[in-house]
This record gives sequence, structure tokens and C-alpha cells, in this order.
Amino acid sequence: MERTVKITITKIQGILISNILLVGLTACSSEPAPWTRPDESPWSEKHAAADASVDDVAVVEEPLVVVEPEPYMIEEPVAVVAAVVVPEPEPVPLSAEEQVMSMDAGYAVQIFASSNMASMDKYQAENGLEDMLAVKTDRDGSVMYVLVSTHPDRASANQAAAELEQKTGTKPWVRSILGLQKVVYQ
Repeated sequence: MERTVKITITKIQGILISNILLVGLTACSSEPAPWTRPDESPWSEKHAAADASVDDVAVVEEPLVVVEPEPYMIEEPVAVVAAVVVPEPEPVPLSAEEQVMSMDAGYAVQIFASSNMASMDKYQAENGLEDMLAVKTDRDGSVMYVLVSTHPDRASANQAAAELEQKTGTKPWVRSILGLQKVVYQ
């Protein structure tokens, strides 16, 4: 059966201070300390009797466990790093003008032009041309909207122009992307 003894720093300091005081008082005394005198103890007879009957007595020694206090630790701030998943922003669709200006080369098929966007929207809806671009341009200082489709080469632009003419009854104009970029309103 083990028994542990917890000793706090305050208790240890109290014991240490009392021992220092006792030693200090003893040192100041003119007589020798009582425990240093030869067998003048009133307990000497009892000690002698106890030593004589050692065989009858069972001595149980319990271990004394000294618990050392944990060292004082100064906690430093800990940086907490959290992984945050940031979704990639959805790409912002380019305006018709930005799409035309971002092209390096190619051809545009222009089918309709108007000075206001309402008539442009009406023409697109009536002819099923919602997939075409309504590009804002500058014509001699006035804003004009032109309805165009873009193509990588002249052959595909001519083919699209022929199909648009059959669908709408209007003759489209095939022009270079560079020519369209010169009049895009910025």
C-alpha cells in the first residue's frame, strides 16, 4: 500500500522558514541544545524498553514521496492556422464589345444595325438570333448597335452570311474583325 504525499511550495517554504528560525534561535542560546546533551532525556528509559522488545514489534515504513512542483511555464501565443477553402470566383462574362476586342483575327457577319437597343432586342427575338452579339459602336460620333456573329475565317463567315440571308431575308455584310474593332464604342 503506497501513500503519496503532496507537498505544495507554500508548505515547503513554511517548513524551511521554521527550520531556519529554529537553527537561528539555537545558535543564539547560551546553553547547548537539548538533543546534544548526553542521556539526560526523560525518554531514555522508554527508549531502552523499546529497544529490548524489538522482536515483538513490526515496523511498517511507508515511503515518503516528494512531489516536485512542475516548473513554471510561460505559455507563448500559438498561431492557429486554419485551412479555408475559397471557391474560385465564377468568371464574369465578357460584354459583346470585350469579346470583339479580345479577338486577334477573324471575320464578323453583320446582319442588322440600330440606334437603340430596344429595336435591336426586338429584331433578335423575331428572327431567333439571340446567340448573336449586339455590339455598341461609334458611327461618326453617334452610338449604333450592330448585330454580329464572329468566325475564325472568311469561308465560315460567308457560309453563315448565306444561311442568315435565307433565314431573315436580309443581305448580311461580311467584314474583318479588325474593321469592327476600329468602330467599337469604348
